[in-house]
Amino acid sequence: MIEVEIKVKISNPELMRKQFKEYNGIYKLSLVHEDTYFNMPKGLRDFKKTDEALRLRKSIEFNKNNKEKNQKVAYFLTYKGKKIDDTTKTREELEIKIENLDKMRELLKNLGFKEIFTIKKDRELYEFIFNNFHIDALIDYIPILNQHFIEVEFLSETQNNLESTKNKLFEFLGHFGISQQESIRESYLELIAKKLNLS
Repeated sequence: MIEVEIKVKISNPELMRKQFKEYNGIYKLSLVHEDTYFNMPKGLRDFKKTDEALRLRKSIEFNKNNKEKNQKVAYFLTYKGKKIDDTTKTREELEIKIENLDKMRELLKNLGFKEIFTIKKDRELYEFIFNNFHIDALIDYIPILNQHFIEVEFLSETQNNLESTKNKLFEFLGHFGISQQESIRESYLELIAKKLNLS
């Protein structure tokens, strides 16, 4: 799958929630993601240099409007290829649902993969139909950065029509006063590494 993704910083998440509602956005669910990133075994390629990522995710899903409803917990192993676009975070993504996070972590470490960092993300997922185009939009809060973001994304089977897909996403964001120049290509891991001066 090819993930076409645009990320921007926002300063007022409450205003964005209000605008999402006014623009017929449907709140789907809230998420807490705990993402642990790994690098290749020593002597093999360095994901930081090749712009790739390997991630173990614990995903906790719940409805912020219904405290009585049980949380759902799931685990995923995800590979992200290098970015293939100059203005967005568009890249290949392969994701596998797994049953046991700790055993997968142990397996990776036994194979020589190096655990780099764990990032917590608090997220709200909204769904839009924009010009007959399904768009998922996330309002994210990253505690270690003390910063809110919006991510809009679309998953495609191939690289065909990526440019038109990207343009539709930017057109969608324009309705909220967000311009293409505000797009951030750096991943959360890259932003945190920069803030903490991690090598």
